Amino acid sequence: ADAAHQIVAAPRTAPARKEPQALTSEEKTKLLWRYVPDETEAVRTLRQSGHKWIWRYLKKRDWKRFDTTLEQLRMRQLPFDEITYNLAIFGTLLHPRRPDDVARTLFTEMVEERRFHPALLRLQGGFVDSYFELREVDAAPNPVNLLKVARTFWAISVNFKRQRIRETRRKLAAAALAQRQSKLLEAGEEMADEVGSDLEGAYDSAEEMSDGESRPSVKFPAKRPYQLKGVFKGSGVPNRRKHAWKH
Repeated sequence: ADAAHQIVAAPRTAPARKEPQALTSEEKTKLLWRYVPDETEAVRTLRQSGHKWIWRYLKKRDWKRFDTTLEQLRMRQLPFDEITYNLAIFGTLLHPRRPDDVARTLFTEMVEERRFHPALLRLQGGFVDSYFELREVDAAPNPVNLLKVARTFWAISVNFKRQRIRETRRKLAAAALAQRQSKLLEAGEEMADEVGSDLEGAYDSAEEMSDGESRPSVKFPAKRPYQLKGVFKGSGVPNRRKHAWKH
């Protein structure tokens, strides 16, 4: 009860104010698609469909269709992401007649792209090296367990890719926001310079049109003081008020 009371009585924190020049979600997505074209909606849908078919052929051990699907992804010039490399490497490890150098070559390509997280690279490379060492002493996991490991690595690769895309999207949005703010600042400075030049021109023209006389300090239209309201020449107001008791 005390904890609930503390939660209810706790002061509400004001929500963070959004900057007026901040990019919308749609603008951030379009910016991501512009600078990372392999993450557009069409390419992402095609790659996800390829991942599903690769996994199906991997479970069925249909190596001919497995290789064909990977070749189609390369022929369509779809860059491999974390998930594609993971499935390709484990497919090589599970293939009964595939040399070990293919898995190492795929991992080398993954490292050379320099866009994947170092922790994921250490995990993937460490497992490949450990698998080959275990196989030399006849202690490697069987295909069923290796398939479970591939599924686990698939989930890990999805998390790393989601983090990479989110970070790239944030950096692009921050750069675009800084550029937009700098442009607005430059436009504001130019406008201020134009207004200043216009005011200087107006002051110069006023000085040229001046007749040299000092202007009165009274604001027009001038008003009479309150105590002299209704008083004018010939009204006789002061005399009437002064001698009102005699009449």
